[in-house]
Amino acid sequence: MYDILIENCSIISMNKRNDIFDRCSIGITGGKIESIGPDLKGGASKVIKGKGTYVMPGLINCHTHVYQSLIEGVGYDMHFNPWNIRYLIPIVSKMKPHHARISGELAAIEMIKSGTTTFSDHWYLHTDFNNIEEEAEAFNRSGLRSHLVFGFLNESFAGRKNANGSGAEVLKEESELLERAEDFVSRRHGQNLITAGLGPGSTEDVGTELFRKIISLARKLDVSLVTHIAGWVEIVSRSIEKYGMRDLEYAHSLGFTGDKSIAIHGVWLSEDEIEIAAVTGTGIAHNPVANMNLGYGIAPICRMRKAGIKVGLGTDGAASYTYDMFEIGKAAAMLQKVHKLDAEALTAEDVLSMLTREGASLLGIDEITGSIEVGKQADLIMINADSPNILGGGRPAPLIAYGARSSDVINSIIGGRLVMEDRKVLTLDEKSVLSDANDARTELLELGGSAVKELLDAPWPGRGASWRRLDGQIS
Repeated sequence: MYDILIENCSIISMNKRNDIFDRCSIGITGGKIESIGPDLKGGASKVIKGKGTYVMPGLINCHTHVYQSLIEGVGYDMHFNPWNIRYLIPIVSKMKPHHARISGELAAIEMIKSGTTTFSDHWYLHTDFNNIEEEAEAFNRSGLRSHLVFGFLNESFAGRKNANGSGAEVLKEESELLERAEDFVSRRHGQNLITAGLGPGSTEDVGTELFRKIISLARKLDVSLVTHIAGWVEIVSRSIEKYGMRDLEYAHSLGFTGDKSIAIHGVWLSEDEIEIAAVTGTGIAHNPVANMNLGYGIAPICRMRKAGIKVGLGTDGAASYTYDMFEIGKAAAMLQKVHKLDAEALTAEDVLSMLTREGASLLGIDEITGSIEVGKQADLIMINADSPNILGGGRPAPLIAYGARSSDVINSIIGGRLVMEDRKVLTLDEKSVLSDANDARTELLELGGSAVKELLDAPWPGRGASWRRLDGQIS
């Protein structure tokens, strides 16, 4: 007797052989995949008809900032630094635990409805240390598998006051950050569906000595190390000016690199730094849509993968305006194709691998998820293969990598638990979450200050970006 039996589906396994099974069934018991075969015997507590569907591993979002889910549409068409100073920090500095809970629930619903079953979130703006706790509880309720990175910020442009005295202090003392981080990891890592990690916001967000202590603590606790590395060109210039080394070179000199280390973005890695990442086993979380929107540049993903570097895909925060990993995967492929002037640069099969198996490997959980295999956790999604944009008969890899949308995901199972059925999220009350999110968003935007109000009230720009009109830079 299975807990769940999915009958007569097409399985895109994403195992090491990349097997595809037609007219096959999957038996799930105790949260794990017990059987895969064409005609499974025995009953089940829950039978799901799989005819006309593709079943594949759930998608893995390797980097995001969920607290930003409430502030999409504020501070757009601008580079990272002015966005942080003018809009992000003033709003986030006002976030309370109930805002964190709501932002987590809102993002969780979008992720579940778009096929994500596992994600990594980086929270380093600890205006209230209970924020990350409320977020963790929201994810537990949602049923998502999460990798939560406790971040650090003790020196940064983000915490400095502006010349006019406005701005927000979000910096915390070193000793308190380390104590809180160790406590968080000790309580959360390995509990429910949570794994934990540690890492500065970026190499410019902590001092050298604190960075060393973070690395030491992560090694002691045996958890991943995660930080933004060489994401924007200015941070590379800063590292060279301050340390005489490029961004990853500096982090490597402190002991950051290794097979449990993840560098977010990596847009401006040099050839030597790519070699460092490859030799040490350091992975890369690639966020193509956010990189494009913020004007960061095009990460050398093809070069990294050729060097043997683990590369996963992520949405990043509000800059991508989506948690739909199908969008991210398609953008990753198309960006490399046009950049390299090579239609073969990043294939549909590459994209599906990065969205599943390679993403799991990056997060260090590939032994339990990322592919459909007997003995692994049942983290599966079912995709409608009888829709105008996905019609059976062609090769499934390009149909899904290039054609699938969030609305094509009809069922989602995480750890053997049915968390969405027929597009209805079963673990959270979507109507209630949306109502709470609208109230929380309104409150936060009001608390964000005059710059936020001016942007929201600004007329449609005649030319250029709205925020530059407010500065008088464009008339």
